[in-house]
Order: sequence, then C-alpha cells, then structure tokens
Amino acid sequence: MISRECLSLFVEMSRALCDLTDVYSIAHLASKRLTELLELKGCFIKAKRNGSERLEILGSYGLTDYFLLGEPPKSRKSVCFMLPEATVCCSNIKEAEDVPEHEQLLIEGIRAIAVVPVEIGQEIRGMVALFAPSPREFSKDEVALAETVGSFVIYAFYQQLEKDRCVAKERQYLKSFQEVSAAINSSLNVNRVLQLVVTKTTELLNAIGCVVRLLDPKTQQLYVAQAYGLSEEFLHKGPVDAHKSIAENMAGRTVIIDDVFTDPRIQYRAEVVESGIRRILSIPLMVRGKVIGVLRVMAGERPPFTEDEVEFAQAIAQQCAFALENARMYQRLKYEYQQLLIDFGYDGSST
Repeated sequence: MISRECLSLFVEMSRALCDLTDVYSIAHLASKRLTELLELKGCFIKAKRNGSERLEILGSYGLTDYFLLGEPPKSRKSVCFMLPEATVCCSNIKEAEDVPEHEQLLIEGIRAIAVVPVEIGQEIRGMVALFAPSPREFSKDEVALAETVGSFVIYAFYQQLEKDRCVAKERQYLKSFQEVSAAINSSLNVNRVLQLVVTKTTELLNAIGCVVRLLDPKTQQLYVAQAYGLSEEFLHKGPVDAHKSIAENMAGRTVIIDDVFTDPRIQYRAEVVESGIRRILSIPLMVRGKVIGVLRVMAGERPPFTEDEVEFAQAIAQQCAFALENARMYQRLKYEYQQLLIDFGYDGSST
C-alpha cells in the first residue's frame, strides 16, 4: 500500500510540474503528502539560493509560523536551520537535550525528527525535515523517500532559478540593445553611442573592459575609438596591427580566445596577461561586407562566453557599425553641402 501511495505522490508532483505549477506549490504538496504518508506531525523542505547561505522555505505542512520562522540557536550548530552534512535522526526529543532546538521542538509538539540533506550537482543545497508527534525510529526507506522527494522539489527549484536568470538576462540584453538603437536614432554624436556600447557590453558580459578599435586603411593598424574598464597604459601599449592581432577579424569572422596564455593570435601577450585578461571575444565591425574595425571584450576568470552572450555582442557590434556609418555619411553630406554653397558663391550673409 505504501509503495502505491509513494508512486501516487510522484505522479502528482510530476503532473503538477508538467502543468507548470510553481515550485512552491509543488513543495507544499510534497510536504503535505509526506506528512500524511508517514503519519507525521509535519514536514518542511528548504534550499539555499545560488550565492547565498540563507535557507529558504520552499514548502511546509503541519508546522506553525512560530517554529518555521523562529530564530536559530546561537550557541550551537542548528539542526533545523542549517544544512546537515549527513542525515540527522533523533527518536526521542525529550531525552535529547543536546539537540540545539530542543526547547522549540518540544513547544511545537515534536517528539522525533529526521533531517535529510539533499545533494544537487555534488553539493548539499537543501534538506527535508520530518517531524513526528511521538517518539519513533525513522526507517531507511522513509529517509530514502524523503531524500528522493526533496531532490525532485529542490532540482525543480534550481531549474526555475536558472530559467528566471536567463529571462532576466534576455531582458537586460534587449534593454541595452534598445538603448544603443535609440542613441543611434536620436543623436549624431558617435562618441556617445560608442561609449554606451563599450559600457553596456562590459557590464552585461561580466568583463574587465571593452574597446572599439577602428581600422586605418593606409597603415592597417587598429586605433582606439572608445574604451571602458581598460587602463590607458594597456590601450596604448603599442601599435595594434590588424594582421597580427586576431587577424581572422579582418576576414569578417568572430573570434573567441579562451586562453590568452597559449593562443598564438594575440599580439601583446605579456601586456594582456598582466592586465588580468584571460578570455577575449573579438567581433569585426562590418559595413557593406567591409571590415571597418573591431569590438573586443576583455574578460578575466569567468566561464566561457555563451552562445547568447556572443549573439548579443554581435548584435551590438552591428549597431556600432551602423552608428559609425551614419556619422561618416553625415560628415560627407555636410562637406558636400558646404562645397555646394561655395560653388554658388554663398558667403553666409542674409542679404
């Protein structure tokens, strides 16, 4: 009978997940069903968010807010408010005065507990706590069930966090792209656009800095047009040769350098390493199929650039090229207009 009820529990949770039910509702369902199935007083499931040691209650059942939201013991390591390294079981709380929450558990009407750690990605990231109203032993099967249910819920929680992170990142990409596009459409100040480009790209790609270099067709050197986050000493370390410094850019190809220590495409390796740069994303700026410069993102110790990050940087690079082309066309039209006035003998007077 218990096996059938366990199967029913997982069917319920799976169906709820497929129906896109929020994780907290699934965690509450799991806590309720564990409590009923194992004849407990209550149960809770907790997990920590990425980058935080604070435990968040994902779901609970049968427990008061006084107990759930109470302060953890300050003098000794907590059983209910900290992640355990291994399963903790206590068959009789009345006789276990060494349990830090001893008094809180008794007030709550709890007489036996089992706290089970949950491992996700080879790291303990959450726990399931079982609370019984009378002294009892928890079997290996009960502990295993709690761990399995907890793993299901906490894995879904981390999947939701990752989904939320990706959505938030996409919104940031879109917002930054819109800002750059709006700047191009509303201003002929190309320096303002380029400054926005290098600033936003650095921030969103978690980089050390970003630089836009333009190609001088006569010397075939790349000179700095705008930069952010990089020192003047690094930016002016010497002439950057378009055919020695990540030369594939000149063929219109995006280049990702994952290891500046060994990649032969870097012209000034010592200066790059000394500046703390470990990864480089270099994208050509192209107008009508012709390379006019490069956008380079300089990053430190970080994970490899993702496909989304590369696509965002490429889109920004294209906007950057548009801004430069618009500025060039404006200057040409301005010059031609002035020449036309000269040809017709206009001297600027109104008479």
